[in-house]
Formats: sequence, C-alpha cells, structure tokens
Amino acid sequence: MYKRKLAAASFVSKSKLIIGIDLVADISKVGTAKWRAEQERMEKEAIRIINETAEYAAAYKINRQLVLPVGLFDGMPKILDTIHDHGLTAIMDCKINDIGNTNTQIARYYLDAGFDAIIANPFVGWEGGLDSVFETARNKQKGVITLCYMSHPAASEGYGLQVALDEKGKNLEPMYETFARRARKWDADGVIVGATYPDIIREVKKILGDEVPIISPGVGAQGASARDAIEAGASYIIAARSIVNAEDPTSAAKSLVEEMR
Repeated sequence: MYKRKLAAASFVSKSKLIIGIDLVADISKVGTAKWRAEQERMEKEAIRIINETAEYAAAYKINRQLVLPVGLFDGMPKILDTIHDHGLTAIMDCKINDIGNTNTQIARYYLDAGFDAIIANPFVGWEGGLDSVFETARNKQKGVITLCYMSHPAASEGYGLQVALDEKGKNLEPMYETFARRARKWDADGVIVGATYPDIIREVKKILGDEVPIISPGVGAQGASARDAIEAGASYIIAARSIVNAEDPTSAAKSLVEEMR
C-alpha cells in the first residue's frame, strides 16, 4: 500500500526527493518559561519548510530530533496535517529495533499519530521481532521501510559484516545482501541504502529489482550525489540538512530535483 502511495506522489510531483525535516531544538531552554516558545518555533519552522518545498517533494521524513521536543501528540499532528494537506506522506525515521511487544507499541504510537510509514531495523529478525510491526502497519494500511546499508562512514562495521549462509561457515555474503533478501521476503515498502555508497546500491538493486524501492539518504550534507544514487538504482533520495538549513529551502529542493531529472 505505502510504496504505491509514494510512487503515485512521485509521479504527480515529477520528483524523487524525500525531504528530511531534521530541525534541532535549543535544549538550553528546557525547564524554563521559554521552552513552550521554542516548541512553537520548531512547529512553525517545520510547517514553513514544508509549505515552501512541497512542490518539489515526493514525501517527508521526520527524525526523532524533531518529534522529541515538539511532542508526538502535541506539535506533530499540526506538522503531519500540513504534509497531508499537500497530498504527501510522512515517514517516521524511528529505526525500530527491540522485541516484538515493544516494537508493536512503538509502531502503533507513530502510526496512530498520523505517520504513513515507519523505518525498522531488520537485524532483530522476524518472529517476535518485526512480524508484529508489519502486521500492525498492514492493518492500518501504512508502510514499513527497513534498513539495508546506512550512509555514515562506519556503516561497513555492521551492515558490511560477512554472514555465514550455512553451518560450516563456508558460504558468506555481506549483511546488507541478507537484509535486502529479507526486505523482499517480507514485502517491505522500501529499503534504506546510503547514497554515499553507489556500488552497494547497484548490488542491492540486483537483488530487489523493481519489487522493493531503494531509498537513499546522505545527499547534501554528507556529500553524496543525487544523480549518482539514482543512476545506481535508487528509487528516491533523501536530503535533509542541505535543505532545512538553506537560506532558501525552495531553491535547494528545486536544485536537487533538477539534478535528478
């Protein structure tokens, strides 16, 4: 359901850009009379950026550095309503990574708050791990996106580890290939592969084909090229700080969309 919604929005906007609203609160104001004003500032700033960039967005991704200070059921509904008013969807980058009971409640909170999809870590496995997350999302007609290879320099220390495919340990494959196969088996709505690693995007694309879209963060502040990621096989790219911290977020978003076209 969700990957079809995302593809439809991308088709309408002629954009493969997912914008990350990675705003940061001034926590020196916590516990003071100024804290509510800081929360309102973040809400207004997020809404301003969405209104100024929606023309060039396929979706929005929101991280915990915004949700935690504004409140999941306090300020976030206004932000999510703004995204939905533009006919777009919101992905919660929560990287769910616990036992099933806890994962289910986390998923329920975010999806009931209005998010359209959540990101989860496939490392915890299926039974008693992510099975209930996928079930919860499907029942609510929402999406689950799984990690495959993150965008930071040390990603190889986890996602690049070699995994034994048999008990003798002779047949090996990198962890990200295992995660890609899990995403296809679980019918995930997308996988995260850093745009900073075009060669790995190509490898994952060979496994997933067109069944599961590849979503690539790391464009902009982390130095990755949007065009290189798309040419390598990414379906969408994520850019956050290079847009939200720009003097003109509209121009920054437009420039990335034009680069991919």
